[in-house]
Amino acid sequence: MHPGFTPQQYGHLIALSLALLVLLVMIGTILIRPGLVLYTKSRTWPLLVVLIAVLMWQILDLFAGIFPEWGRPAFTMTLLMLACLTCGSTSYFYKRDIVSPWMRPLVHLSLAGIVFSLGVHGISQDNIPVFEESEYQPLGMLLGATNHQLSDKQAYTDRGRVIALYTPRSWPVALEKKPSDPSVFWPEHAFGHKLIRTAPPDPRYNCFGWVFTAGQYILAPDDVQRILEDNGYYEVHEPEPNDVVVYYDQQGMITHTALVRAVGPDGFVLVESKWGISGGRYLHLPELWFSARQVYYRSHRGSHLLKGLEPARSVPVAVRPW
Repeated sequence: MHPGFTPQQYGHLIALSLALLVLLVMIGTILIRPGLVLYTKSRTWPLLVVLIAVLMWQILDLFAGIFPEWGRPAFTMTLLMLACLTCGSTSYFYKRDIVSPWMRPLVHLSLAGIVFSLGVHGISQDNIPVFEESEYQPLGMLLGATNHQLSDKQAYTDRGRVIALYTPRSWPVALEKKPSDPSVFWPEHAFGHKLIRTAPPDPRYNCFGWVFTAGQYILAPDDVQRILEDNGYYEVHEPEPNDVVVYYDQQGMITHTALVRAVGPDGFVLVESKWGISGGRYLHLPELWFSARQVYYRSHRGSHLLKGLEPARSVPVAVRPW
């Protein structure tokens, strides 16, 4: 399983697996020994309580996004109280055999079916990568830092701290006439129609350089935090166009940055980012890039460009002569 899975993705997988197990056991029992489920008496109530708890988690994940941020804690608490009352009443009725024996398998099958459906829906919305990045990127791309050299040009934060700029030592083969090359076009191999390419491969800048140098240089991830601190960036929960998205791994290290390009109703956000040192630039949903968490930042300075750099007339496009 990919280490960058979010708690929601784990929850959907657990719900799907549990519901599928219950469905297979109940259906198999009914087909092979139908009388067995009628005499289980109260021993099945713990399983029902677990199903109810997982169901409430799936409902919370499904509907939390439609509530405004100020109303989500109240919705969560209400659903938690409802889950406790439902589990408690279920335990009471089952322990005292108030529920008819012939109804128990129907209740289990119905709950398991609902949980299974919600789990399938959740997974379909997760954009979980079913690949390892190393399968698509060659060793030279994974070790792209070895191809960097320090530039003579320097940039500065608003507080005067120097930000090192890097350029590539050599130019890897990245031709538009070879779109099947997985070393450069691995995102398109992996995600297909979920990406819209906005610029061809260019080894002269990375995702950090795209945001903070307008695609003119390569930046180290360690410098991104300094830029956020010195240039007046602050975290926002409702992104707007031109906000910066910063992606973090499970250790809190910055792994990727993007620019918000569009927002819409129901929490819709579209971002643009550079994928890899030698890759292209794409429009995509923010959750498509694998990470432990993502944070939106905003600054009132008017531009993300570092001091000491001239605005680029156009983002550079690199095509190696052949």
